[in-house]
Amino acid sequence: MKMITIIALLAALAELSSCKRKNNDSNIQAIPLVRIVHPTVSKLNDTLAASGMITTVDQSELSFQTGGTVEQVYVSEGDFVRKGQLLARLNTAELTAQLQQSDLKIAQYKRDIGRFKALISDSLVTQEQLQNTQTALATSQAQRNAIAYSLSQASIYTSSSGIILKKMVSPGEYKSSGAVVFTLGSNDEGQHWVFKINVTDKDRIKLKLKQQTEIGLDALPGRTFKGTVYRMADVPDLTTLTYDCFISFDPGNEPVVYGLSGKVVLPQTSAASYTTLPLEALSGIRAGSGTIYLVSGRSTVRKQRIGFSQINQDKVVLNTALPAGSSVIIAGKNKVEPGQKVNIYNPAL
Repeated sequence: MKMITIIALLAALAELSSCKRKNNDSNIQAIPLVRIVHPTVSKLNDTLAASGMITTVDQSELSFQTGGTVEQVYVSEGDFVRKGQLLARLNTAELTAQLQQSDLKIAQYKRDIGRFKALISDSLVTQEQLQNTQTALATSQAQRNAIAYSLSQASIYTSSSGIILKKMVSPGEYKSSGAVVFTLGSNDEGQHWVFKINVTDKDRIKLKLKQQTEIGLDALPGRTFKGTVYRMADVPDLTTLTYDCFISFDPGNEPVVYGLSGKVVLPQTSAASYTTLPLEALSGIRAGSGTIYLVSGRSTVRKQRIGFSQINQDKVVLNTALPAGSSVIIAGKNKVEPGQKVNIYNPAL
């Protein structure tokens, strides 16, 4: 009987010991594994991508400086023109006739003055008559100069090489003085083309002159061109509130023309340093804030709400201060609760 009791007691102790081992194993297995990262402080490397089109460096509006009927137009929209090329001219028949009349009057007044000088000594002509004729000669000469100037302005010549962007005239039309006839786009004697984009105020202050870029044209898929920031506007467009940015590039032998559309990529590096975390370290993101899980020195989880200013590719730029050595859970955060113990499987970070 005593033997049976002893055996039963030993069996009970063994069972109890087994249960304790199972409970201990269960507790060990309940501690989750997590992977952590530390906040990094660095300058931001970003990329600005913007759509735009090939255009010209400068644009100028050309007009006749005298009014008249257009007799001939020598170019069309889209034509490339050279410096000094004749674009259009007015009918100058009336001005030519006026110039001839002025020449005849001037010749007549000169003859009269010569004759009056010979007769004035004999008192056949008064000094006043001579002076009046001299005044009439000066007036006619001034009128002739004005007519000659109008004749010189009856034709439009290009002041620089470029492209006719707009043509607002046809033969037979009457054009008043100063009315716009052509819009000329200059590309610096064809030395380079420019690609124009519009950027926001935030992007404008990040861009630098002579910054290197890449341009891709929709009409030439798979082909990219190296470009350089050539000029940037200091005043925004009043309609779009964006800033014009011109990028010069050399198309080589590619058949580019004015107006081709495409995209430009501009790498940007911020001058300031920012604290960042991987985007996957945050959860519950909304309205510029998110939740992170930190691990204390005793491997205890702590939950914290933080704010951020922007998401830059796969990184979040924080505006909440975090110590540089903070341990932030990046993997396994969905399995932990505040105050819970965790095991870190990348403790070398």
